[in-house]
Amino acid sequence: MPGQAQYFLIELDRALSVVRIRDHGTLEVLAELDGPTSRALLGDDKAVISADATAALTAAVYDKTRPVPMLEPAPGGLTSQVRKRQLARTEQRSGRKTRRKLWELPHKLHCPVIGTCLEADELRRIALKAGARPSGELTDYDVHVSFVAAADEKNSLSLATHKALDKKYASHVKRFSRARTDADLTAAWEDGLARGDVPGALWATLTHARCDDALKARTFEEIHMLSHQIGAGQRADLKRLTEAEQELRTLQHDFDAAQGRQRRQLEEREQRILELERELAETHRHRRELAARETQFVHDIAELRNSSTQQRVELLTTELLDRERRLAGLQQQSEAMEAALSSAEQELSDAQTENAELVADCSAMERFITRSLDICENCEGPEPGDNPDLGGRRILCVGGRNRLIEHYRELVTRCNGRFEHYDGGLEDNRQRLDALLSSADAVVCATDSVSHDAYYRLKRFCKRNETPHVFLRNSGISSFTRALYGMSSPD
Repeated sequence: MPGQAQYFLIELDRALSVVRIRDHGTLEVLAELDGPTSRALLGDDKAVISADATAALTAAVYDKTRPVPMLEPAPGGLTSQVRKRQLARTEQRSGRKTRRKLWELPHKLHCPVIGTCLEADELRRIALKAGARPSGELTDYDVHVSFVAAADEKNSLSLATHKALDKKYASHVKRFSRARTDADLTAAWEDGLARGDVPGALWATLTHARCDDALKARTFEEIHMLSHQIGAGQRADLKRLTEAEQELRTLQHDFDAAQGRQRRQLEEREQRILELERELAETHRHRRELAARETQFVHDIAELRNSSTQQRVELLTTELLDRERRLAGLQQQSEAMEAALSSAEQELSDAQTENAELVADCSAMERFITRSLDICENCEGPEPGDNPDLGGRRILCVGGRNRLIEHYRELVTRCNGRFEHYDGGLEDNRQRLDALLSSADAVVCATDSVSHDAYYRLKRFCKRNETPHVFLRNSGISSFTRALYGMSSPD
């Protein structure tokens, strides 16, 4: 700027110097700063500073008995990073006794601290309490960036953020305060990282008085890599979730269709039962009428015999024989109807049993898929849930659809089991089935896709060796899941 000298901090011969550029463009060195003074004031940065700042720097250089002042940055000059480096050098010389504040942390740590330790909803609540009012609607990213920028200075928003973090992770801060040495603090951080208790451990470590530059760099690197690992895991979980949702929709469609068929069959069978019951009631009524008429005939015959009218007796006898034949026919018809009713009732019972199995299959699959979704939606890291635990047992699947084999294997693996497969005698030889049966802890057999020879050999082997086994009516994923739940039960 013409007519006004400009002051700079520049590096000359690997040392920082306070210089001035005169109006005619010449450079005047006002003072050279020694290593400790220059690092305390500016670190490795160079900046334009004001004339007042230059005077203070020069006085600090030549008056070693007076502490170096904290300089307010001129426009385009020293930033808060200068003050943070000055504070860091002071801590190294005197030894820090108190915890660090959020705005005292290096700027590059603000993003992982705020992003890891606070949710977007929490940030919005903190902003409201601090009196911050956005000019427009902000996305979660906008809120995050605003808090990261505010954390660089001590202000109402950074104060409120620091207070919220201390309150949320008070137990972690208290536990980490017991660390008296650098090794103790490092061990506490490693323990929190190993247990997945990352947010609280991160805040308690970085604000601890004994957290040095090496530990700060280590926590930054480990949080950075952890974010990549979590992102990769979430993508894999999203893929599995999409496949599971598609499978659930397919199962729901099949279940709805099966329920519709069962409902129609039940309605038809109930209608048939009602018709048979009406016919049976009509037959009983006829039998009662015939029995009453038979009684009357016997009475009439007795009267005729008493009157010695042989002709009347013969007529009544013929009529009685005819009615007895009719009664026998009605009795046969009644027995046939009772047999049909019994058969219909058995069909109804079988249908109800099949429907209950379908409901149990769907319920087991829904339980299994629901527990996987809860783990995928938390975003805090995977948790095991309460899927059936096979205890490392070897599960042999005999038969089953080829396109579902890998799904069977994944289910068994996720339930802490080992999976073996025999195709049901379609291509594999008999000796292989014997070997697989001998090494299996439990057997699941899909009877809709297995040969008769394999079925009876499997059944005899399991009965003789008391091997747990389950026969499935179909090869569906839901039936296989229900079988795994049964095998994992305590009894």
